[in-house]
Amino acid sequence: MSPNLNRAANRKRPSFSAAGAGAPLRGVFVHRMGENAADERQVAEFWRAHRLGADAIENPGERYSRLPDLRLTYDGAPWAYCEVKTIARHSWKVRILHDGQPAEERVEESSKSVIERITGDLITAAGQLKAGNQDHALLNFVVLVNRDAEASPGLLTQLFSASAASQGSSLKARRENRLAEEVQGFRRTVDLCLWMNPGAEGQLTVEACLLLNPNLLSFAEEITGLRGDQLISLNPAA
Repeated sequence: MSPNLNRAANRKRPSFSAAGAGAPLRGVFVHRMGENAADERQVAEFWRAHRLGADAIENPGERYSRLPDLRLTYDGAPWAYCEVKTIARHSWKVRILHDGQPAEERVEESSKSVIERITGDLITAAGQLKAGNQDHALLNFVVLVNRDAEASPGLLTQLFSASAASQGSSLKARRENRLAEEVQGFRRTVDLCLWMNPGAEGQLTVEACLLLNPNLLSFAEEITGLRGDQLISLNPAA
């Protein structure tokens, strides 16, 4: 593996409402259950097993910003950024506080389709990498950890090979055009995307690899052991 591969060269959310003056104040606290710290730790160990340093962004001021999860180093020198996304049906734990009464709790799930969920994770990951690596001086990696029974690597191919965005000025057409452009933004931003599944004893295994930087082909083959169709090669977007 060479450190000279450089693409540049080639929570908690509160809301409050009251029914009216004098009515008991009710506080609604929503906790997002989407981040998976255990997956991030396992991905960091994966990189370390392949002779890369992997340092988590643990400063609370950075952790919940739009920066990526990991900084990767090679022989002690900064080499890449990595964002980890856990693919799952997004859910929230809602806790409603009532004055003088027991709190009410429930879990709500997103109604978005699996392709919408994956698209959202890809767009968010690209945004975080751009925030942390604005000039793309270092490589950008995304690792998708699949914990969604409906998701599969084939959906990545479907997403990136989708037909051109809709024509017209309707709200639906404008939304589809915006999403298509953001997906192309992922292709411009990311060099390598790994799809991982939980394996035996909870360990993560690489099932597929999306290669967007052809200079990383030998590196991708080395770290994944994948060949042929399991390595999905795409040219970066213009």
